[in-house]
Amino acid sequence: MWHDPDVLRFLAGRVAGEVGSRITREGLPIVAILATGASAQQLGVLGALSMLPALLIAQVVGHVADRQRRRPVMVASELIRAAVLATIPLAALLHRLTLLQIAVVTVLVAMLQIAYRVADRGYLPFLVGRDRLEPGNQLMGGADAVGEAAGPALMGVLIQTVGGPAAIVFDAVARVLSAVGLLAVRRSEPPPVPAAPRSTEPAGLGAGLAVVRRHPQLKWLAYNRVTESFFSGCFTALYELFALTTLHLTPLDLGFLITAGGVGSLVASLWVARWRRRLGLGGVLVTTFALGAATHFLVPLAQGPVLATFGFLFIAQFGGDLFLTMFEIEAVVLEQTVTPDHWLGRVEGALQMLNGGAGVVGAVLSGSIAVAIGMRETFWIFTAGGMLAAAWLLHPSIRRMGEAVLNPAWFQR
Repeated sequence: MWHDPDVLRFLAGRVAGEVGSRITREGLPIVAILATGASAQQLGVLGALSMLPALLIAQVVGHVADRQRRRPVMVASELIRAAVLATIPLAALLHRLTLLQIAVVTVLVAMLQIAYRVADRGYLPFLVGRDRLEPGNQLMGGADAVGEAAGPALMGVLIQTVGGPAAIVFDAVARVLSAVGLLAVRRSEPPPVPAAPRSTEPAGLGAGLAVVRRHPQLKWLAYNRVTESFFSGCFTALYELFALTTLHLTPLDLGFLITAGGVGSLVASLWVARWRRRLGLGGVLVTTFALGAATHFLVPLAQGPVLATFGFLFIAQFGGDLFLTMFEIEAVVLEQTVTPDHWLGRVEGALQMLNGGAGVVGAVLSGSIAVAIGMRETFWIFTAGGMLAAAWLLHPSIRRMGEAVLNPAWFQR
C-alpha cells in the first residue's frame, strides 16, 4: 500500500486530522479548566456531552452512510468541523468565551466526528480492498498513533506559549488538510448497493442495532465496548483535572504524557501482525484488552513527588495505548470482515450509539462521585470496573476465533 498513491493521499490527510483532533480532544477540557474554572462536576457534564451525539445520531448517520457515497460525508464533516472550531479562538479574542460555548462546540464537534467515523468504517474497505483489511487498518492505526504522539505534545506547547483558545486554531487548519487529502483521492467510489426489492434483511433506523444484537461475534464485541465505555467515562471526563489539580502537573507535562501513549500506539501498529500470527484474532482481542485495562490501575496509584507521579502516568499511557491500540485494530478488522459493505455504516452506527450511551452515563456519574468521595477514589472504582469488560471477550465465539469470516447469507436471515 506504500506504492498506492490514493492510499498515501488519504493517509497524509488522515495524519494531519489526527494530530489536530488530539489538540482539541485534550485542549478543550484544559481550556474549560483554565479559562472558565470548570469544576469536576462540570467536566463530567462536558465529558458526557462529548459522547451524547453518538447516542442520539449514530444510527441515523449509519443509515445515511449506507445509502450514498461515503467520501462526501467525510469531506463535509471535516470542513464544517473546521468552521465550528474557529469560533473558540474568535470568542476568546473578543473576550466572550464561556463554558456554555465550549459545551456547544463540544457537542457539534462530536456530532461531526461521529459522521466522519461511521463513514470511514465503510470507506476504508473500498480504498484498500477487502483482501488488505489487516494491513490497511494497521496503516490507519499508525496514522492515529502519529496523531496521538504529536498532537498532545504540540497541544501542551501551544497552551503554555499562545494559550488554549489559540491552540484550537491548529485543529481547524488540520481539518481542512484532512478534507484536502480526501479530495485528492482519484479512485472513484462506487454508488451504494441498493437493497433487494424483497430482501429479508432488517430495515429501518434500528436495523444496525438488530444485526449487532443477533450476530454471533459482533454482539460480544458490543457488550465489551459498552462496558468499557461506561467505565472509561471517568477518564474522559476527569483525567486532565486529576493530573492538573490533584497531581499538580502542567499542561506541558500532560501533553508529553499523552504523547507517550501515542508512541505506544505506534509500536502497537508495528507489533499487532506478529501477535495475530501467534495468538489468532480471538487470542489477540482477549489478551491485549486485559493487559491494556490492567495498566489503568497505575493512574490512581500515582502519588508522591512530581517525577514519581509522572512516571506512573507515563507507564499507564504508554502501556495502555500500546495494548488497547492492538485491540482496537483487531476489533475493527473483525467488524469490517464479518460485515458486508452495504451494512458497515449501520453496524458502526449501532456500535457508536451503544458506546455513546454508556459513556454519557459513566462520565456524569464519575463527576458526581468525584465530588462526593474524591478524585482518586473515583478512579479506583472505575478502573476496577473497566476490567470487567474483558469478561465478554472470553465467550468461545471470540476467544477461540482464529480468523473472522464474512457470511453474507447470515444478514439475509
